[in-house]
Amino acid sequence: ADDPATAVQTLADTAAGALGDWLAGLFALAREEVTAGATAEGKPLIDVLDGIVSTMAEDDFLTGLPALRQAFAFFPPRERERIAEHLLQRRGKHGSARSLLRTTADPLLLARARALEENVARLLDRHGLGAVR
Repeated sequence: ADDPATAVQTLADTAAGALGDWLAGLFALAREEVTAGATAEGKPLIDVLDGIVSTMAEDDFLTGLPALRQAFAFFPPRERERIAEHLLQRRGKHGSARSLLRTTADPLLLARARALEENVARLLDRHGLGAVR
């Protein structure tokens, strides 16, 4: 497709697990499309990507997380910070974009821990031992 947003959305709809790998290729060849480019509708491509990732099923997200992290590694730190700033603004949040990029723990470990906690909560709920919400 001529419009990268259409290609990304189609891929996400049909093969969410391959999204990170496909984005790695896009970012390696055309980083500017993400940071400065716009879709056919005039929307920034990063907004399209954010919409896709935000609506992914958690299992799909966790499966694709290593490839997504690798894809975004193609951006130099300054560009990653600009992307983080844009995403904070898009959500109406205030804070340091730079601090979002620096974690003290491995993000994959945090994602695995969250998945484990959710599995335990489901198991507890199934046996009637879950917390009252």
